[in-house]
Amino acid sequence: MSREGSLADQLLEVEGLAKHFRGGGNWINRGGDSIRAVDGVSFSVGEGETFALVGESGCGKTTVAKMILLLERPTWGTIKFQGEDVSRFRGSGLREYKRLVQAVFQDPYSSLNPRMQVLDIIGEPLRVHQKLRGRNLRMRVGELLENVGLNPVTATFFPHQFSGGQRQRIAIARALALRPNLIVLDEPVSGLDVSIRAQILNLLVQLQRDLGLSYLLISHDLAIVEHMSHRVGVMYVGKMVELATRDEFYGNTLHPYSNALLASVPQPDPDIPMGTTITGEVASPINPPSGCRFHTRCPIYLETDMCREVEPEWREVLTDHLTACHKVEPAVV
Repeated sequence: MSREGSLADQLLEVEGLAKHFRGGGNWINRGGDSIRAVDGVSFSVGEGETFALVGESGCGKTTVAKMILLLERPTWGTIKFQGEDVSRFRGSGLREYKRLVQAVFQDPYSSLNPRMQVLDIIGEPLRVHQKLRGRNLRMRVGELLENVGLNPVTATFFPHQFSGGQRQRIAIARALALRPNLIVLDEPVSGLDVSIRAQILNLLVQLQRDLGLSYLLISHDLAIVEHMSHRVGVMYVGKMVELATRDEFYGNTLHPYSNALLASVPQPDPDIPMGTTITGEVASPINPPSGCRFHTRCPIYLETDMCREVEPEWREVLTDHLTACHKVEPAVV
């Protein structure tokens, strides 16, 4: 792991995390081979920090989030929270971890139970974990609604009575209910109208400042990542290919895949030339290419045996800037 993962202020540390799903042997996966959704990923999230995982659909970033939320069991690798191995949590320790790590999911229309009032949606974790009832519960739910910019009187409403942006505010209030340290944000605004996205993002940034929250942001939108993140990790077919601070990532990208992702972001100025983009299909996680998994689409691949046969080493090229590419040489100090 990089040096960030060894610092005392690291809240979450992920080391060599992998998730392989057993193949079923159908017309797509005829041999029943394992699907390597995540294949050895390492990163950390500091206290009060937003760490963003980016990449194309199917790269494994949501599967990483599910393992951190304990919705999927890792095939191997470790997840440490506040220095302790999550896999060893039992009883009260596991209960406390689930209190301190919450999530806001992508779709505000399916993440809220349509048969429950907002009071019950936000209040359920308070009843279970803090045994709140009656007036105390209503007061706490009202406070949470105010924190996310909603009127407390809406606690008696049902989800269908709210817009998409308001529903996502309710989901954020629910995530805040137990005063977590870490919130996993899985594409938190991709299902919203463009006019509403900035409001939700600014709300998340303000809540982070006020409450000292840490975020693991899962996104494919690099404009959102630039606005919210402190550090960025880029994934391709289950592998991490680059990790850097936000400023270093957007100002000095090293990996050709990261460069291609940034080149695909539309520019408001038509006079700014587009960078090098990539063509071809994303490699299959069932049968990924040998060597560098990106070499089949890489614009700087020179058909060398190294790129084709040898998996790139994950290494620190610049201070706190790691990548996995044969073509990138460490800086000479």
